[in-house]
Amino acid sequence: MRLDEHDEAIIALLRVDGRMAVRDLAREVGLNEATVRARIRRLEQSQTMRVVARLDLPSIGFPFTALVGVRIRGRSLEDVCADLLKLEQVLSVLSVIGRNDLEIQVIAKTMDDLDHQLTDVIPAIEGIVSLESALAMKVYKYIQPWGRFDEAD
Repeated sequence: MRLDEHDEAIIALLRVDGRMAVRDLAREVGLNEATVRARIRRLEQSQTMRVVARLDLPSIGFPFTALVGVRIRGRSLEDVCADLLKLEQVLSVLSVIGRNDLEIQVIAKTMDDLDHQLTDVIPAIEGIVSLESALAMKVYKYIQPWGRFDEAD
């Protein structure tokens, strides 16, 4: 689907405020309300855009985020990923090219909980041979455009 400047403006505004009224969107992009409503419907039906809620992790008790490189040996990447996907505190699992096989994002309520995840829970998964973690100290930009993915496209 091809996006024009009005579609891009609608998407940009909804990324800032997903609850913005159609009336306000129409005023901002210079179109009438019926046209904006039709464009939103078309964008959603084509799966070009979804308006979803995004959790503010610190406000719900998860102030700690670690970005973790994972190396795998002796087991398939898919099997290790399947086990990681079962862990509630693992928000993302990405297959990568480079030093690690996977990059994962892990959240925790306390530093002790994060320590437990990184030293006991995740390393106990068969096939994981090493973790290389970095604690996020401050988040400057975090965009979660489509919500939580269960499976990558």
